[in-house]
Amino acid sequence: MRGEPTPLLKAPSNPTKRHLIGVSGGRDSVALLHALHELGYARLVVCHVNHGLRGHASGQDARFVERLALRLGYEIESTKADVAALAQDRRQSVETVAREVRLEFFAAMARKHRCPRVFLAHHAEDQAETVLMRVLRGTGAGGLAGMSAESVMKVGKTRLQLLRPLLNVRRAAIDAYLAGRGLKHREDASNTDTGHARNQVRHELLPSLSAALGRDVAPMLLRLAVIAGREDDLLAELTQELLAPLMEPDGSLALKPALVTAHSALQHRVLHQWLKQQGVANLGSEVIEEAVRLITQREPARINLAADLQLRRKAGRLRVARQG
Repeated sequence: MRGEPTPLLKAPSNPTKRHLIGVSGGRDSVALLHALHELGYARLVVCHVNHGLRGHASGQDARFVERLALRLGYEIESTKADVAALAQDRRQSVETVAREVRLEFFAAMARKHRCPRVFLAHHAEDQAETVLMRVLRGTGAGGLAGMSAESVMKVGKTRLQLLRPLLNVRRAAIDAYLAGRGLKHREDASNTDTGHARNQVRHELLPSLSAALGRDVAPMLLRLAVIAGREDDLLAELTQELLAPLMEPDGSLALKPALVTAHSALQHRVLHQWLKQQGVANLGSEVIEEAVRLITQREPARINLAADLQLRRKAGRLRVARQG
């Protein structure tokens, strides 16, 4: 006699609490929704965003998700956005705007339902792709850590707790879970379009790397994320210990010997974190390199930042001020 099908995951948080869950209708989010249902999560709020990118198919996705949520006994919240038009107006990529629209919707639902917890269906291959893309962009340890199983993000004034319980689950296990239970999902043809960078990484680069090395490289990238995340946590603690005594009541940063003689890795992190706290945008590596020179060299004494701001060194302190 056959036993019960193997569950996809263990309960990642308290099943008695309300949670939001992002459901596109694709295999990953459908599997996550069913897996949480099996684990007794009775107070899920299913959140679906129709990005308007696939015409009639996008509407069919929305109706599929609505029927699925109602069949499982969950509340359904949905919205529609013209992501292509927004991307043109904002001069951003469609992928970036789609992500922003989803996060804004999650934030609105978090306020409506008084629930900051959001389940997302990112899985192990998503993590491997993210790490590899960040490697190729020259990221630091924080970027190499990839996505976190649990993380906190502020969207405007709303705090979201993002939960990714499938982050260590391989795509093959998700497919087996769906097949073993006869669960239907929606297929998104755009996922095979190699005109998108992530799809190129997924369908071409990762398979090519695995073939060249004679082994599946995804587990190695996942291991890299774990190691980098552990080391990034340590550096974050050291950074905070160094930064806290340097913060002045007026928001300036005191150039004390502890900072001036610190390891350059900590100097970079302290300045990045402090500038971020001052509301400075576009803090790329080149900006931080220039900022470090303000505390390690006599010249220059100021550098330009985004949004007509300047970082100035004066009287043993760094200050962010308007240009002019």
